[in-house]
Amino acid sequence: MGALLIDAAYLQSFGSLRVPLHLWRALQRFSAWVEPALVAEWTRLMADYARRMGQALDQGQAAQAMVWSEPERDVALPRRIALRQLQARPLHCVWTGRALAQDSLDIDHLFPWSAWPCGDLWNLLPAHRLVNQRLKRDRLPAASTLAQAEERIRDWWQAAYLAPVDPLLPGRFAQEACASLPGLSGTTADAAPVDAVLAAVGLQRLRLHHDQQVPEWTAAL
Repeated sequence: MGALLIDAAYLQSFGSLRVPLHLWRALQRFSAWVEPALVAEWTRLMADYARRMGQALDQGQAAQAMVWSEPERDVALPRRIALRQLQARPLHCVWTGRALAQDSLDIDHLFPWSAWPCGDLWNLLPAHRLVNQRLKRDRLPAASTLAQAEERIRDWWQAAYLAPVDPLLPGRFAQEACASLPGLSGTTADAAPVDAVLAAVGLQRLRLHHDQQVPEWTAAL
């Protein structure tokens, strides 16, 4: 039996489900509040069903079954890439342009993990440890800060993920961007243009700031 590639074409072979646009946007906007309400209601329905069937339902067991498997916060791959790059050429903090060294290198989530747990490659950027841990922390980059960092972000994406060093990374980068960022649905999953991904990042930044009121951080250059 050959290897199975789970890509967009494979998933599309199962068919599609259409959700009205206004409903989809509402679910996205209010997902932080919709999810706990759905979990609570589903737990109540399970308890009601068990009661009508004359069965005992352990509330603790039911609650445990509804716990979401949280994504893992893993930055090992981009850190290895960044350390390898440091041996070959200068590497700079995407937010400040400050030169990085092994003892000052951190991998920052462009959008804070606490607001949007996303470990996609496009969201993982080299930053100075002081910036990541003390200045930016769990805040969104302001629009001006993101604009000032665009060229450095572009350079990092190109050198770390899109250069032909690892043949699997360009496809993964594009697939993750198409799956998680808005406005890329019409883009082929194996060739998301960097400019389109940057534009989608800007749109997602607006959404997080507007919908979840995530505070902003402005880099002092």
